[in-house]
Amino acid sequence: MTISAFIAVTNCQGILAQFQFRFYRRFRFRFHLRNYSRNSAATATRRCDGVMDDPQLFIHSIREQCKLGFCSVDIPVSIFHRLNCLRPRPGIIVFNQLFTAMSKIKPHPPLSTVVTFSNQLELSGLRPNCHSVGILANCFCRLGRVDFAFSLLGKRLKLGYPPDIVIINTLLNGLIASDKLHMAIQLLNKVVKLGIQPTLVTYGAMFKGLCRIGDNAAALDLLRNMERKTPFKPDVVIYSTLIDSLCKDRLLPQALSLFKEMKAKDILPDVVTYNTLIRGLCSLRRWDDSKDLFAEMLDSNIAPDVDTYNTLIGMYCKEGNVDEARGILELMTKRGVHPNVITYNALLDGYCMRGQMAKAENVRDIMVKDGIVPDVVTFNSLINGYCKSKQVDKARVMFKEMKDRGVAPDVFTCNSLLDGLLKNAKIDKDISLRNRDGE
Repeated sequence: MTISAFIAVTNCQGILAQFQFRFYRRFRFRFHLRNYSRNSAATATRRCDGVMDDPQLFIHSIREQCKLGFCSVDIPVSIFHRLNCLRPRPGIIVFNQLFTAMSKIKPHPPLSTVVTFSNQLELSGLRPNCHSVGILANCFCRLGRVDFAFSLLGKRLKLGYPPDIVIINTLLNGLIASDKLHMAIQLLNKVVKLGIQPTLVTYGAMFKGLCRIGDNAAALDLLRNMERKTPFKPDVVIYSTLIDSLCKDRLLPQALSLFKEMKAKDILPDVVTYNTLIRGLCSLRRWDDSKDLFAEMLDSNIAPDVDTYNTLIGMYCKEGNVDEARGILELMTKRGVHPNVITYNALLDGYCMRGQMAKAENVRDIMVKDGIVPDVVTFNSLINGYCKSKQVDKARVMFKEMKDRGVAPDVFTCNSLLDGLLKNAKIDKDISLRNRDGE
């Protein structure tokens, strides 16, 4: 397949306009270098005059570090400058490994820095390869610039690399993340016609996109087509994605049917699958079914996580069985799962709704001792509980503590406190009137 043939076929509703390489060249990479350390770059440059005695050992150590990953951007930025001043300069593969590791830094990968560094290398004469283009396309998609990612496909073609499913998957994910599912479907249809075979990753992206917009019918059709027309079989991720979408639309019978189907096909459900169904059953107040599913989960040796326990604790509290919820908390800690703020808030609110404020205070004390910082939900539950228990003075104390801790009150906080104060004032007035009448 020639480049012109590919471009001619993929010219669909404006997508090709983004393929043009000249558009990519006009982009001057004006992204800011977020978290860029000027000091580390300057230090690295100063060291370049007497760079390490064994460059090959240095490069090997960098490759090993890239496999382990980085915690911050300063170190890879310094490494880039040191690599760039080596003579002879390392090949593009080493830089690709560094850029890949940089794009995985959490929670805020320096994607724009990767783009800028890549451009610097190309301008200095280091020719990119297909992997380099893929890394850049991924960065652009994650930065929300799918148009620039498409222009890189045109660049890839100019470099003599035919399109493959890896970069197509990147573009599909970018389109889906940008809420352009119709363009993703068009692109997938085009590449299939060109003989590029989708992978399980491709189908996973499409399922995610369809379920994201709530098109369950199209997602189920895709599932059946995938089973009939492709060599790939749906995995647990695809089934879990579909089940989650059905549960969110309260289509529990269909979700349970898919759950039964996947088990019949020896596709083992995981903790995500069970969590989704337990949450769906609880949302429809099918308490007994959710308990049975939790028991099945344990029998299948699927370890529940914090989300599983939080859902169950919330369920028991909503049905007024707070003591049972407390038992779930004990089971949770016994199995080595650490409670979080959601866990404690659910249990605390359960006690508050029943007017058991002493037990609610006890939960808060345990929560603080456990190193969990109370949030606005914690204080709202306590303030509301005190107000309903006619302990407005304690509610006011809690409100003051809330502000002292730097937790901003919300509308619910103010409404609860105002309602409590008004009712308390009415009670005081009634008592005053009765006392006066008695005189």
